[in-house]
Amino acid sequence: MRTTPKTAEALSDYRAGYRAVDACAIALFALLALWSLFRQIAAADSGPWLVLAALSGWVAADLLSGLVHWAFDTWGSVHTPLVGKRFIRPFREHHWDPAAMTRHDFVETSGSSCLAALPVLSATALMPLTTSAAACVQAVLLFTAVGVLLTNQCHRWAHTPADRMPRLVRAAQRLRLILRPEEHLKHHARPFDSHYCTASGWLNAPLHSIGFFRRLERCIGALVQAQARRDDLA
Repeated sequence: MRTTPKTAEALSDYRAGYRAVDACAIALFALLALWSLFRQIAAADSGPWLVLAALSGWVAADLLSGLVHWAFDTWGSVHTPLVGKRFIRPFREHHWDPAAMTRHDFVETSGSSCLAALPVLSATALMPLTTSAAACVQAVLLFTAVGVLLTNQCHRWAHTPADRMPRLVRAAQRLRLILRPEEHLKHHARPFDSHYCTASGWLNAPLHSIGFFRRLERCIGALVQAQARRDDLA
């Protein structure tokens, strides 16, 4: 079965209320990120470690994207209270029509990511920067939040035809700085149970090689007496 674009748009159920929340989240994200960056610069304690902080944040964002993607692909259903329609449903429908997200604008693509990153940005905007260690931690958290913002956009680019992407984005994919279409294609092989990371995709191979998500599923399944991807099996 393959969902047509028209049907996919109808299924996505992206309501006006969701869009308003996403737009507010993006605006608040921008304000907190800019203020946090200003505080980092004003601290005048940024050294060579700032590059390492940016790299650490990008790796952390890749891991977080994988954990969130795995969680919404694996547990619950579209009927799960609070998160079913808002978060689980788009992830599950994405398997039927992967190209649907390429038709979304920035608000729909990145709103949820901004909303999820707000607690982290609240910390970076308020935490004291009185020591080098504190400034380093703040920088890592800030870059992680920015990385979280970019995860869905990198995911979107992985599904976008090459002739519709800016050359700079294609170059970043070739250099493996962001998720490559070839890498993400491995996730879209049934039963959609591997290669969940969608920022850079750097962690997909190592996590897959050690069976990270399968081990996590067994632990959680035993703890809550639930079966992974039960909704898909049904």
